[in-house]
Formats: sequence, structure tokens, C-alpha cells
Amino acid sequence: MRTDTSGTGAAADVVIRRADPSQWAACRRVRLAALADAPDAFSSTLERELAFDEQAWRQRLASGATFLAWQDGEPVGTASGVAADLDPEHAVPGSRQLVGMWVDPAVRGLRVADRLVEAVAAEAKAQGAARLVLWVTDVNGRARAFYQRMGFRPTGVRDLVRPDQPDRWEEQLIRDLSC
Repeated sequence: MRTDTSGTGAAADVVIRRADPSQWAACRRVRLAALADAPDAFSSTLERELAFDEQAWRQRLASGATFLAWQDGEPVGTASGVAADLDPEHAVPGSRQLVGMWVDPAVRGLRVADRLVEAVAAEAKAQGAARLVLWVTDVNGRARAFYQRMGFRPTGVRDLVRPDQPDRWEEQLIRDLSC
């Protein structure tokens, strides 16, 4: 991960590209950084994903559209779009789901997150989805405000983040892609 925060860092220096399975190591690096930085924001854990082998990472990349934000040859953000029916209990017909959204603290505030969400939204729309859904934890007010600025609204559906933590809740948000 990029650790030098002394540069001016402009959003134009960040490139968003769809990852393919050959980039599994970069995706692993940025995902593990995300889990270390924001352990309460995801339904997985750093310990769990440290155990994934190369095949698991390649399979993850093949199962959806993962986008990486790159700056100076290093991944500084990620977001994925996956089939919403992976969660049949809460599936919204005609939608794709935004998952694994994270931006390195060194480039936050440069609209990298905006560009990642728009990349996932454009891919979802190209796949024929009319809506994009996501889940945001109750404790992540900054993310909730960001998603609302990006056009997401609450659906009223709530669920536990992880069954082993009965006091951690998340809410489903939705964004219309027909515009």
C-alpha cells in the first residue's frame, strides 16, 4: 500500500481500471489493507481473508466486476459489483450489489470513491441492472453520508453484519440506475 502522504496527490493521478484474475495479488493487498483499516465496515475479517489462497482470490475476481484505483503503480482503492441474488433473502429484482468498497486514507477526499462507485454503476447498467444496492453499517456515518451524496437511499431493510456479533447492524441502500 502507498504510505507516502507528503505528495500533492490529485484525483487525476488516480486511474480506475477493472481488475482481472491475473491481478489477484494486487486485489488481495488492497482488500487486506481495507480489512485492517476498517474492520467494522465489512462482513468478513482480516484473519479469515489472510487464509485465502491464490485460487480463492482468482475465483473472487471472476465472480463479479472488481475495480481498482491505482496511483503510482499501487492499488489505493477498490469496489466490486456482484450479482444481487448472492443474497436471496434480501435480493432486489433487477439489481446488482456494490460490495467491498474502500479507499486508502492517503487519497480520501480526492473523489476516488466517487469514481469507483460510478465504475461499478456503469458496469451494472451495462449488465442490464436498473438498480444498485449495498449495505452500510450503522457505525459508519461517513460512508452513509457518502452513499447518500452518491444517490443511494435507505430501503428500510436491516440485518446483522455478522451472526457472531448480535449488536452490529447494517442497512440496505439502493440507487436507481435508469437516469
